[in-house]
Amino acid sequence: MLHRFHRGDVLSEQPAVRAVSSVLGLILIGASSFSPVCAASAQEKKAKPPVHKKNTTLWRGEPEEVTTYGKTPMLKMVPAIGGKLGLSIQHSPATINVISHDLMMQRGYAQAEDAADSAPGVTSGGSPGSPSQLMMRGFTGNQILVLRDGIYFGPTTMVNRPQNSFNLESVQILKGPASVLYGQGAVGGTEDMRTRDPALDAAHANALVSYGSFNTWNAGIGGSIPITKTLAIRTDFSRTSSDGYVKGADPHSNDFTTTILWKPSEKFSARLSMDYLTDRLSTYYGTPLVDLSQTGGGVGGLLSSTKGLGITKSSMWQYYNVRNAQASSVNATPTLHLQWQVTPSLLIHNSSYFIYSKRLWNNAESLSYINGAGSVDANGNAITPGRIARDRFYVFQSQHQVGDSLYARFDSTILGMKNRFTLGGDAYYLRFIRNRGFPDADYADSVSLANPEQTALGNFAGEYPYRKSPTTMVQAGLFLEDVLSIRDNLRLVGGFRYDWLSLDRQNYNQNGSYNASTSFKGNYNPNNFRIGPVFDITKNISVYGIYTTGEDPPGSNIFLVNSGQFTRLSHSRQGEIGIKATAWGGRVTTTLALYDIRRTRMLVATGLDTVATAGVQTSRGLEWQGDLALNRHWSFSGNVAYTYSRYGSFHPSASVDASGNEVPNVPAVTANAWAVWSRVQDLPLDLGAGVRYVSARKGDYANTLTLKQYATVNVFAAWHAYKGVTVYGRIDNIGNKYFIQWADTSYSNQVLLGAPRSFSISVQAGF
Repeated sequence: MLHRFHRGDVLSEQPAVRAVSSVLGLILIGASSFSPVCAASAQEKKAKPPVHKKNTTLWRGEPEEVTTYGKTPMLKMVPAIGGKLGLSIQHSPATINVISHDLMMQRGYAQAEDAADSAPGVTSGGSPGSPSQLMMRGFTGNQILVLRDGIYFGPTTMVNRPQNSFNLESVQILKGPASVLYGQGAVGGTEDMRTRDPALDAAHANALVSYGSFNTWNAGIGGSIPITKTLAIRTDFSRTSSDGYVKGADPHSNDFTTTILWKPSEKFSARLSMDYLTDRLSTYYGTPLVDLSQTGGGVGGLLSSTKGLGITKSSMWQYYNVRNAQASSVNATPTLHLQWQVTPSLLIHNSSYFIYSKRLWNNAESLSYINGAGSVDANGNAITPGRIARDRFYVFQSQHQVGDSLYARFDSTILGMKNRFTLGGDAYYLRFIRNRGFPDADYADSVSLANPEQTALGNFAGEYPYRKSPTTMVQAGLFLEDVLSIRDNLRLVGGFRYDWLSLDRQNYNQNGSYNASTSFKGNYNPNNFRIGPVFDITKNISVYGIYTTGEDPPGSNIFLVNSGQFTRLSHSRQGEIGIKATAWGGRVTTTLALYDIRRTRMLVATGLDTVATAGVQTSRGLEWQGDLALNRHWSFSGNVAYTYSRYGSFHPSASVDASGNEVPNVPAVTANAWAVWSRVQDLPLDLGAGVRYVSARKGDYANTLTLKQYATVNVFAAWHAYKGVTVYGRIDNIGNKYFIQWADTSYSNQVLLGAPRSFSISVQAGF
């Protein structure tokens, strides 16, 4: 298998050694337990003299010619998410994690969120309307930016979908505010899912088939073919399907990606790609919280509540949605990247894209335990105390977006100091139409707590005709980045961005009339900067500091905002210091970062269609990560993150004062560890075990609900059956630990359980 690596910081006096690490190939598959800063994959081999290979590849910044042998210098890699200056991870003044395609396949990460979970301080979860959310540095939801090949799709909680990992080259994560780089609401961090590139050197093929618990199937097939010496095409198709660990959820997805690469010379390249995703999300939307004083039979070790709420044994793994629930989408995204190295000191890059998406939800999403008489459903029937009352939620989204980004990168000297300067601009037009309908009554119907009836959707007064809300957003931005090498071992990195944002929000009543009182138009001009030094103590040890600001849509879903709910954008700032080091001939890699973030003028959702300005949030903490390749048989990896996240003056509703409270879904401590024994007794066998720990978290703004800490243990075995073919077996959560993964503040009467023990067997091939 040919492995691709990229040049480090082009301003460095010392060119980095490029390598495929046979030792890091020990880290085969795992669970959601650990993700190194960057990971290369290779099968562990017996010691041989190094074999040198020339490999010319395309990075999304410039062509590369590198020599690969020995080990991979992880901190020397150049991630696209770090900006347009072409800085290596070591010389980027930020915390960056990259989870490679090979590592995702080896660990069995079926979707991008699984891979993101393995990075320091990252947890994931979801809710009925927001199927794919991440937590980083104390912030969640739309305060985390999700990109696809560097492209902004819209507010994360509204438009993001679980993404199949087989089609991805890597999942890249940048911690902290990124408004300077991407112009949109990234406070806690940014996730970028990068698709796979064609290869011009030779034909390559990959395949995957996996089967596991809950009738879970994962399959993928892909390959790259050079048509001529300058033209190559790559196509990947993957499918995931499952009955769900809560039977009835039945998620599945199909992802088809095709990329054509034309590189007529070392100076010019064109990359045309199309990604087509169809999916049906899991329709398990939670397990209801009940009054244990009435029901008894509470399950211990899951949560504690000052209101006496809990989960009963009879409700565990029950499916409370309707029989024919819908949560599906169709997404098509063509992109075109053009790059021209005009002169050795001038590079021009242009990216154009179009997004087409249609999404449909039609479910029972909100679950409420009825603890007394007096409640009735939409048909006027009394709801017996002890039953679970349900709503209905109909939303249909149509999104069209077109955009372009153009920048030029200049290399020069200033007073004898090397300097790299990037100047560019981008713009997009986004048209988002949201049709929605909710029953007039508080509760549409009800089902049994212990044995919920498998009822159909039904029609209820108030759902139809639906209400229509078209939103148009136009954004144009001017940005610049610069890195000045004051000395060979001292760089100063800076950036600035200015945006013009126009928002036109229209609402229509059920009878089709225009609702002028809630509709509005707004124009905003955020401007943000970042600046910080990077100092090399030695060529393999660097320290950095960075100050970053962010001013962007204020945290809640901007497609839900109505007239009078906000007039100014949210503002955030972050200070961060850190160290990145490689030692012991590359066998040890470690990073440490300390940060402090403050965000003001935040918005929170207060209803199905309303938001309100709530106040201030602060977050501070540290993140550590380390990798040790002890020898050719043993490797160890781990990361730990501590997060202290609190609200300042914060009023999410008229009845709740959350000032000083902990932020929901933010654990104080997360930790991952992994150990691998490779080539056991010189057999083609690898064994490994991993553990993931998440400390207690709050589940609501008022902090009356606490989700208890949990740890899961995962084990695996890999048999290298044939050259390029490996059979994997794994057991996740081997102790069958019951835990709560997520508690959405908009669905306060229910929580989402994490997956119980599961097994899988897979076969992977690569040639």
